[in-house]
Amino acid sequence: MKKVLGWLDDNIIAVLAGFLLVFIPLYPKWPLFDILYGYNVRVRLEDFFVAFSLVIYVLWLFRRKIVLAKNPITIGLIVYLILGFLSVLSALFWAQTVPLQYLHVAKTVLHWMRRVEYFSLFYIFFVSVTSLKRIRAYVVLFFMVFLAVIIYGYGQKYLYWPAFSTMNREFAKGWWLYLTAHARVLSTFGGHYDLAGYLVIALTLAWSFFFGMKSKLQKFGLGLLIASGFWLLILTASRISFAGYIFGLSVVVFLWSFKKGLGWGISRWLVTIFLSTL
Repeated sequence: MKKVLGWLDDNIIAVLAGFLLVFIPLYPKWPLFDILYGYNVRVRLEDFFVAFSLVIYVLWLFRRKIVLAKNPITIGLIVYLILGFLSVLSALFWAQTVPLQYLHVAKTVLHWMRRVEYFSLFYIFFVSVTSLKRIRAYVVLFFMVFLAVIIYGYGQKYLYWPAFSTMNREFAKGWWLYLTAHARVLSTFGGHYDLAGYLVIALTLAWSFFFGMKSKLQKFGLGLLIASGFWLLILTASRISFAGYIFGLSVVVFLWSFKKGLGWGISRWLVTIFLSTL
């Protein structure tokens, strides 16, 4: 038991990071309770898991198991949050674009605090990566979740599976929705734009692995995953995300060209962009 507790003490952040990597994209956005009455943003289960992970991270800081200064973007994030908070003060007292009423002030501060929550995930994952083996585990988990997201998206579109949205006050209450024939496919973690943004990241990463694989069988399997994910991106009908996908793919091919050669890069870029556009 002591050995298990010792292992958990050294690896609990990695366990929590892996759990969040799976839980956040897949768990439906069922609200627990209102944080502001009448507002569409509600407290959900993942907020508690993120908060718990952040508490563990802070405890590790106090125990000096990790050093905040080693994170290369800490200063940038602090500057961003300070400027964001100054923007809140400006909106309240100078530009006066936010009325000095409890609901509006609380809503504005809540938006700022949500950025802190988002950024905390980066720190949790950053300190959890301590070996190549752990990176491989995260990559496997990521692609398993990617496949699950694709299956769920197709289920919404073609099998009449329930969908969940946070696009307005009523939907954010946790209603089970069913898509009409021309409705956009939704994610479990927000709306169609959220799903499209996730797919842009997943497809860009998948293409990079595809270019680096040597096994034809693995390439075939990952190629099917990319094609399935790309069609799901089309079903979200998010035009800006398609542009983001083209940009991300172009950057991946450009970076791989340093290793594979300019001719390899140009030919792969032309083929992938042509197929994607077609």
